[in-house]
Amino acid sequence: MQTNDQRTAELWIRPIRDGLREEHQSLVVRLERLVREGYLDDVCMRTWNHNVDVETDTAPTQRDALIRERLAAFRQWARREGVELPTLDERATVGSGRMGPAHDTVVLPQTLVAVFRGDDVEAVYPHERRGKMKTVADWVEDAESALGIDADQIDI
Repeated sequence: MQTNDQRTAELWIRPIRDGLREEHQSLVVRLERLVREGYLDDVCMRTWNHNVDVETDTAPTQRDALIRERLAAFRQWARREGVELPTLDERATVGSGRMGPAHDTVVLPQTLVAVFRGDDVEAVYPHERRGKMKTVADWVEDAESALGIDADQIDI
């Protein structure tokens, strides 16, 4: 991440076997337009699996270590802002028998966007504030509206 005050976004997705799903393709196009229009300085797409181990002391891969680090930062932001991250609340126990000892995991959402100002988390979508959900689509639509972009006119 940058150490300056650039606004960047990370799009975290759980891809299907054959690549991006249609809604992810549309979202990528819309995020790239936010970069071209100057709302964001950069956008990075990252992928994650269905779940990530949160129980063992060491992450098995660098990717899992990054995911754990981001989840901790997202939760810290949520506590600071007084919001909930319901898509990060689901847990599952995996691994038994041939898969090794059972361990707890966080079930990761299909889509999540984190907005950063420099190295600091500025926002995470989706989130819930006072019982009202703010989705990734809500944030993108708000950003497009601030720029005067008609979302219905975006070519994919």
